[in-house]
Amino acid sequence: MVGLVAVVAAGTVVPQTAAARAEVPDSAPDQATAVRYAEQGDKPVVVESATTETDELKANPDGTMTFTQHLQPVRVRRGDGWVPVDLSLERKPDGTFGPKASTVDVAFSDGSGPEPLAAVAQGGREVGLDWQGDLPEPVVDGPTLTYRNVLPDVDLKVEATYEGFTELLVIKTPEAADHPALDRVEFRTHAEDVALEQGPRPDGDLVVKDDAGKPVFVGDASRMWDSSGGEAAEGVDVAGLGDRQAAMDVEVTADTVAITPDRAFLDAPTTTYPVVLDPEYNCTNCGKVHHVVVQQPWPNDRNFDATGGNLGDLKAGWLTAADLGAPSSGSSRTYLQMNTEPIIGKYIHSASLHVNVIHSYSCSPTSTELYLANWIDANTTWNNQSGWSGNRLGAINKANNARYCPGDGGADFDVLSAVRSAANGSWGWTTFVLKAENEGSTSGWRRFDLNPYLVVKYNSYPNQPRDMSIGGTDPSTYLPCRVGADRSVVGTFRPRLRARLSDNDPGRLDAGFRLMHGPADAYSWNGQDIYAGDIANGEFAEVDVPEGWITRDGVYTWHLWSGDYQLSSWSPNCEFEVDATKPNTPEVTSEEYPATGVHGSVGRTGAFTFSPNGNTGPGGSMDVRKYGWSFNNDTSITDSVDVTSADGSVTVPITPPRAGLNTLYVTAFDRAGNRSVKSAEYLFEVAEPVGPTGSWALDETTGAVAADETTANRPLTLNGGASFTPGYSGNGLSFNGTTGFAATATPVLDTTRAFTVSAWAKLNGTGGYHTVVGQDGDWGSPFFLQYSADVGRWTFTTGVDGQNFSRLASTTPPRVGVWTHLLGTYDPAAHQLKLYVDGKLEGTGTATIRPAGGSLTVGASWWDNKRTDFFPGSVDRVRTWDRLLTPDEVAAEANTAVLRAHYALDERTGTTTRDAVSGQQATLAGGANWAGSTDPDAYGEEKWLNYKSTPGSVTGPRPAELRTDRSYSVSAWVRLGDLQYARSAVSLGDSQYAPFMLMYRPENKQWGFLMTQNPVSSAWWVALSNSSLTDRDLNKWVHLVGTYDAVTGRIALYVNGAKQTKNFSVTPDGSGVTGWNGTGSLSLGRGFWGGQPADPWLGDVDDARVYSGVLTPGQVSQVYFDTFHF
Repeated sequence: MVGLVAVVAAGTVVPQTAAARAEVPDSAPDQATAVRYAEQGDKPVVVESATTETDELKANPDGTMTFTQHLQPVRVRRGDGWVPVDLSLERKPDGTFGPKASTVDVAFSDGSGPEPLAAVAQGGREVGLDWQGDLPEPVVDGPTLTYRNVLPDVDLKVEATYEGFTELLVIKTPEAADHPALDRVEFRTHAEDVALEQGPRPDGDLVVKDDAGKPVFVGDASRMWDSSGGEAAEGVDVAGLGDRQAAMDVEVTADTVAITPDRAFLDAPTTTYPVVLDPEYNCTNCGKVHHVVVQQPWPNDRNFDATGGNLGDLKAGWLTAADLGAPSSGSSRTYLQMNTEPIIGKYIHSASLHVNVIHSYSCSPTSTELYLANWIDANTTWNNQSGWSGNRLGAINKANNARYCPGDGGADFDVLSAVRSAANGSWGWTTFVLKAENEGSTSGWRRFDLNPYLVVKYNSYPNQPRDMSIGGTDPSTYLPCRVGADRSVVGTFRPRLRARLSDNDPGRLDAGFRLMHGPADAYSWNGQDIYAGDIANGEFAEVDVPEGWITRDGVYTWHLWSGDYQLSSWSPNCEFEVDATKPNTPEVTSEEYPATGVHGSVGRTGAFTFSPNGNTGPGGSMDVRKYGWSFNNDTSITDSVDVTSADGSVTVPITPPRAGLNTLYVTAFDRAGNRSVKSAEYLFEVAEPVGPTGSWALDETTGAVAADETTANRPLTLNGGASFTPGYSGNGLSFNGTTGFAATATPVLDTTRAFTVSAWAKLNGTGGYHTVVGQDGDWGSPFFLQYSADVGRWTFTTGVDGQNFSRLASTTPPRVGVWTHLLGTYDPAAHQLKLYVDGKLEGTGTATIRPAGGSLTVGASWWDNKRTDFFPGSVDRVRTWDRLLTPDEVAAEANTAVLRAHYALDERTGTTTRDAVSGQQATLAGGANWAGSTDPDAYGEEKWLNYKSTPGSVTGPRPAELRTDRSYSVSAWVRLGDLQYARSAVSLGDSQYAPFMLMYRPENKQWGFLMTQNPVSSAWWVALSNSSLTDRDLNKWVHLVGTYDAVTGRIALYVNGAKQTKNFSVTPDGSGVTGWNGTGSLSLGRGFWGGQPADPWLGDVDDARVYSGVLTPGQVSQVYFDTFHF
């Protein structure tokens, strides 16, 4: 598209116009809509399609995007929207308890039903634990259920987490710890579509796998801790500062998980009660990001994505063994792995990692540092950690101690450099590590909540402009971007430059086109860009080179930047050459059709040579690349040929379209597409069309020879049972399909030159290959018109020695038992075949036909040195020409008028009238009466049929071989008695509607030839007389002729020998008509409509005729004058 276009100095910023603020939604279904809303409403708008449980994308009013990613889920899909995660428990319809909004389905028992104590499910897979004894009614506290005193002074707690649940067995007193049930605590397992097994760690991890063996849940049943620290922000539910910790033995079977508490830990005098035992389960794929806490006192613990026990928060810093509740002092570090794939390739404006300090050891702490780390995975431990690289990204020094210095723990690390590296380096994952600056002092100890998040503000670079092209002389054609010797050439000083702009972010784009003088390696620039703005994403930016920027022929270079009003991307260079010099008017010569005298013939191809008439390319070089030409019309070019010779001349075969004076207009085009100064006008005269070189009417009745009507006198000799039979017109030849054929003694066609061959054929069966006509060669017939069973079509086939086949097939299948006109042409100059069926072109192809020195054969072919492909049916009127027939000539051959019925109506007495063609009788009925002279010697024009007010008719048999879905003509002399009603003089019946009626139409008082559109519809086409009738026209003889040309689809009406040209119910020239084949009787004096006789004639009718084919205007006139009525 062409947007805002201007010429600006390089570096000029063209701002977008600010729009008035509008009320818009807070979210939009897709990014493009969100960008539009953000701009309109001057506020950030959420992109719904990019929202996940952890991720959110917002479009900003300034065109940037903000991407936020949490470590843990913060929202849950509900219907078509999202709600915040809410782990507070509520009672569900089935009686269980579950979180109000969680990423997984968690269900806790209400203590009364058969359901397991706790279960977590996702995607149809479920795992859980059950208590061996009875459960009391639980107490709800936020995300936690407490079942009090499941053993004496032992509470059972279950708590919903972001990705599953944790189960806590809280032993309140030392006495309670002595209960024998705590020596080994066995939980029944609950599993659906999963299998539980012990994990690779020796210290109690659990793995739940699906049918494919892929982990879907993980668990941990090995942790226990006491309350030595005396405080924890979350009570006993997580291990707090100073709580002593221990590991339990875990045993996993197919349906149980058993834990064995550390008895020494329980009995130790240093243990402070309550003591907590902690089995848990979490899903493995609830988020896109991961974390791991590694701790020096537990150097081999695999804590990947672990959130239970003392891992219910993130940690960094050093603590003593006592404070850690660990076997030794040591440091903790937290690795965070964020999914940065969504920002790959983006320009990063800002990036921060937000953490929330929930506890600091000191109120005057030292710093926690952030570094880029290398990797983490399920095997990461203190002893197997990737470490960090590069410089410190940042540090925080936030204090937050609930007892001594409570405060807001929120803090942000600036991670711009790291995220830019991720975007530029295509990092799908970016890993950070939190560590204390001083890992030898408690002053750097901090705990962070489990849900840090990454916030990235970015913008996409516009994509490099593509589809670069240049518009030259022809405004509809664009030339490709090229450099070097094959650069594009244009013929104008103001070419159009264009390129497609796109951006991975929605929004409008702009561009600056830069034109330089000279090639790409040595150019000069005027310091200005041609600016195009307000371009839709994915559309073309187009500019015209301003007037005066190019003033001479030569080589030029151009490129452009594409921008989104903030960032830009550059295109590669393109070169083009300007050649605005037009070629000279070309020269035209021809030996076959010289400019003087009368030569050749219509349809006979000649060679015409075009040459440049002088060189006008750079340095006097020849740069004509193409010639175009047309006949007798200099406003358009109908054919063209490319130039391949060094001197620019080319010889082309051309077939003149008409006899008499022809003008061949030839235009030269150079490499830039410039047209020659003017078109050459080559005038020459063409002789009238020459007749056929062979013509066999096949009208003989007996004997074994069919005469050639031409002077060449090459008769056909009948063989193998071929015999004469009624044909399409007069007689034809009948073939038995197994042995019969007819052949000349000598060749008829020179198949190396242009020729045309045609025949009428009636096929009686489609069981094989059946040849109508061909000419024999040495091994086989180089061409033949035939029916080909493999495609079920008429074909024009060429080949030699079984090789180099070329076959044109008709588009419509043959109709068995129906006369069909077949015609093929071969143009050796263009190596072109054409196949016509019933006058219509149904196939065009290329081929080279070899010489054929044998007989012209009708009814069979010659193949593999034997006679074959015999024709089952009849053939009539075989003709050949040593030239190409024009389409009009082809149509005339197919439309040859053949009289099918002729009722002279001269009987004057009796109740029947004779068809002069078939000898059959038609019957008079009703008000049809003889009229005119009673003198038996009177002329036919003096006798006729009269139809009085009582309806009458003459009904005769349907004319043989007449098909009204093919071309036909109808004529009659009529004398009309009134102008009030529709009157039909000649029609053909059918079950519902007549296919045609030659008639009078009362609407505007006109003669008409009407054709219905199909057998069951009253819709029609009609050709009407030019003028309306008046009372003075009554009782006057009028000759009417209606014709239907199926080749062109035209209907026509003649009145007294004159073609009517003004009034049609179809197109202005009467085209657009399609006939259908009526099957009823021929009627004189009435029509047929709605299943009933209709439109009875009032007046006189005489000399009614029906033809297959189309009467020519000359034939119409001849019938009119030969049968003139006074």
